[in-house]
Amino acid sequence: MVGNHIGRQPGIGNLLHHVKSLRQRVGGITSSIYTYLPLHAEDIRILTVEPGPFGSNLYVRLSHVKLDINDPPSYEALSYAWGSYDLSHMIFVDTGLGEKGITVTENLHSALQHLRKTSSPRTLWVDATCINQSNVKERSQQVARMADIYKSAAKVLIWIGTAADNSALAIKALETLASKIHVDWRLNAISAASEDHVESEWLDHSKPAPFEDQTWVSIGQILDRSWFSRLWVWQEVSLAHNGAIVICGDSTMSWQNFCKAIASLLQRPKLTSIPNIGENISQSWQLCKPKTGLKLQNILQFSRNAKCSDQRDRIYGVLSLVEEPGRLGMKPDYTKTTAQVFQDVMLSIIFRTGDLNLLTSCELQGERDEIPSWVPNWSIPRPSHPIIVTYACLASATQATYNDRDGFLSVIGLHVGKIRKAQQILRIDSLSLQSAHAALQRVTSSLQNDLGSDAYNGQMDAIWRTLCCNQFSYLYEPSRQVDLHFQESLNQFRVLTDPTVEPDNSFLNCCRHALGLFCSHGRNRSIFITRKGQLGLAPQASRPGDFIVVFLGCRSPMVLRPKGNNAYLVVGEAYIDGLMTGEAFLGPLPSNWQYVHRYDATTGCRWETFIDRVQNKYQSEDPRVGSLPEGWVEDEHREQHLYAIYRNVEQDYTTTDDPRMLPSALRAKNVELTEFNLV
Repeated sequence: MVGNHIGRQPGIGNLLHHVKSLRQRVGGITSSIYTYLPLHAEDIRILTVEPGPFGSNLYVRLSHVKLDINDPPSYEALSYAWGSYDLSHMIFVDTGLGEKGITVTENLHSALQHLRKTSSPRTLWVDATCINQSNVKERSQQVARMADIYKSAAKVLIWIGTAADNSALAIKALETLASKIHVDWRLNAISAASEDHVESEWLDHSKPAPFEDQTWVSIGQILDRSWFSRLWVWQEVSLAHNGAIVICGDSTMSWQNFCKAIASLLQRPKLTSIPNIGENISQSWQLCKPKTGLKLQNILQFSRNAKCSDQRDRIYGVLSLVEEPGRLGMKPDYTKTTAQVFQDVMLSIIFRTGDLNLLTSCELQGERDEIPSWVPNWSIPRPSHPIIVTYACLASATQATYNDRDGFLSVIGLHVGKIRKAQQILRIDSLSLQSAHAALQRVTSSLQNDLGSDAYNGQMDAIWRTLCCNQFSYLYEPSRQVDLHFQESLNQFRVLTDPTVEPDNSFLNCCRHALGLFCSHGRNRSIFITRKGQLGLAPQASRPGDFIVVFLGCRSPMVLRPKGNNAYLVVGEAYIDGLMTGEAFLGPLPSNWQYVHRYDATTGCRWETFIDRVQNKYQSEDPRVGSLPEGWVEDEHREQHLYAIYRNVEQDYTTTDDPRMLPSALRAKNVELTEFNLV
């Protein structure tokens, strides 16, 4: 959480003003401001809170200790949100030569009051007091050590605030829900906690959890607390190797049980009567779900909507969640501007890993300031939901160069269409079933007018896939509990959009999952038709004349806006039915073949797989690619059934990028590749 404070510390004049006023208010005690002693490179500070009754003045000791991850000192690490940045309270440090004061926020002061023991000291690590916040050099060094600090803690204490709004009721309800279920985190599957009888209502994910209305309100208010929206807490809970405890006033529960409860709530219908409940459950789930093995680019996408005060911490605040070399040489450097930090990480990911997929996080929104359109602006939330399980580029290698003088990112791809018409789908905060149904009817009525009744009726399956970005259960082997079955939902879609039928609330409730999927992917997006008649979804900023391009190395098609002289603005990622599995380069898959994400128990991951539905045959190789170019062979390896490794015999190097998808090989098949200069 250190990064929440960088650039937002009160000036020394304000600090002295706080101290002066506090001297007059805190029990008549007069203390001068505490002066931090320099830290050695291997050291951290720990805060020992002396015992005392609740509500009395807080007396502490600050000690320098060596942080050896193999033999760490004993302390608990505090995870909390600052709340108000007004340093309105004081704690008193015993220096051995008298008492000195440190001013702290109200939320931290309250946390320390609740955590203080009555008869014995308690040793903590707290960012606001254990780091000299006025020393930029020390702050940068300590930020770089955050992983070790939280990994080495005896326990991480998650302080979400004082008891309020029936918070004890909410904690008890979440604990009860967690006790009833078992979560398979790899498959995201939920089952009974034991073989003993468990009431079916706890496992029935077609309905909300069986809580009273008052309990639901209290859960909504708990999840709406500021701790859950903070960026720095991502690393604090993820790195808690020895466990973490959620503390709200005097109520506690383990972080593990909290995550189990959230996993269950995520898969259930959300009560629209509770403000922001759906968004808050999704936000909490991003915190809860396992992050082992994730790349920096994945974490940057998942944490996009979390909050921090210094936007450079969008990068620095999550670096500890990946091991080197996954950090790509990035280190906290607060002398750089936000634009420089964002561009540096984008270029590092593209040219050090060959991964262009972070381009799909770019979305055109108003003024771009100093940030190029090909660099995600992590300082603002992404308006639309990411498109998941796409493979438009197949196993192609990124073909990109960077022009430092002009700031162009030049990328090779294939122009596949030009938007003729784009219509915004919905921009609504309230996801009531009635409003979602009305939005769906409005969109499909417009499509029917554009396409004509015969064409519309003949494409209803493609239209439904498009509106939901094809996120259905058949894309997964085995299918996941959370995913919607295509045929069942298509039947619902036909009824929901039939102008002669007026569905009642009972039927709308049965269609809750289908309407939710439509809203999730339709919010802040436009549905478009290209001049070739292709149907797709694109960012709401898309407009007629924009290009649709599939880049080598980028899993989703992208919308570009021509600016003249072969320069293009990145508008954002798109879904185009029939072009999401390499069809732009190799044509359609044979009718008996399908692309899926297949789960492998040995690796605990899902892999790109092609399945022959007639012969029930699985393979990692695309059935359309043909033989390898001359000079290339496929290496044998233990996980060959999951992915291929190719060797260039002459130059003796290996790659997982398919040489049959190199520009030279594609051009030999008359694929008209073009270089696009992104600005």
